[in-house]
Amino acid sequence: MRIRTNSLKAITEVSLARKLVAMGTIGLVATFGVAVPAGAVNATTPAAHASVASHAAATKKVTKITHVPFRGSYTGTIGLLWSSTGVKATSVAGHGTGTYGSNTMNGSGGGSAANTCDPFSGAGSLVGASGLKLSVVSSTKTQACAVNSAAPSPVTVIGVAKIVSGTGKFKGATGTLSFKGSFSIQATTAGSSENDSFNATLTGTITVKTITTVAVKK
Repeated sequence: MRIRTNSLKAITEVSLARKLVAMGTIGLVATFGVAVPAGAVNATTPAAHASVASHAAATKKVTKITHVPFRGSYTGTIGLLWSSTGVKATSVAGHGTGTYGSNTMNGSGGGSAANTCDPFSGAGSLVGASGLKLSVVSSTKTQACAVNSAAPSPVTVIGVAKIVSGTGKFKGATGTLSFKGSFSIQATTAGSSENDSFNATLTGTITVKTITTVAVKK
């Protein structure tokens, strides 16, 4: 009789356990709309997070710094407009060859004309397969000097141009370029204008920073 009682008790316990599991499953179906096997929730969720984390760590950004020696030679025309206080370079347009191929030079600027040598400032660009935008800052290192104290006279220009930005192979470029050039003025009368031939060279080292995304080796 004890053996039979124990057997009935065991059967009853198994039946109760099955009912609890069934009720839990019904509750999951009511909540999520799908039947989720017992233990599946804990097993599935970490795997999904691991997959996302693995995908996020599959790439990384790498910064590369390159120093590019630059030298360019250009010829063209400079337009000048004289006033009682100074002179403006209304246009600078030239063609030539620099690092990475041919370029078109464009620019403008101006300065005082009080002395034989005067500082000037301006802005310019080199446009081609790879381009640069330049800014000439007025300083004692950037000057236009006339050979004679009165026109007509040859003029030499020397100075430093800051690299503002770059395109193509010079994308992300920084640094400075030294320039040297010459042209001849015909008159300095206020209100007069002229177009003169010029030649110029630019030299220096351009720093190019590039950021690329690469795959991470597992």
